[in-house]
Amino acid sequence: REEGDLLTAGDLSIDRKAMVVRYKDAALEKLTAKEVELLFFLVRKRPAVLSRKYILSNLWRTVAVDHVIDTHIGNLRKKLPVEVADRIQNVPGKGFRYFG
Repeated sequence: REEGDLLTAGDLSIDRKAMVVRYKDAALEKLTAKEVELLFFLVRKRPAVLSRKYILSNLWRTVAVDHVIDTHIGNLRKKLPVEVADRIQNVPGKGFRYFG
C-alpha cells in the first residue's frame, strides 16, 4: 500500500520523507538516505525485476557507474533483519527485485 511518501508491504513500512524504515513497528537504524530510497524503490516496484541500469537511471540519474547497485544492495542487506534482507533477490543476468 502506498500513500504518497509512505509505503507499506506487510510488516515493513518506509516513510521516504522522514527517511524512516520500520519492521514490525521497530525503527531500523543506520540506513543512509540512499539505502532508504533504494529500498523504497524496490518495494514500490515489486515484484518486477529491476535492471541495474534502470535503478541507476532512476535513483542516481546516471548509467555510467559499475557495481554501485551491488554495493548498495549488499550494504542494505547487512543492515536489514534477515527476514527482510532475504526478500531482496538477485535475479542472475537480470537485476534485483523485492519479493514479499
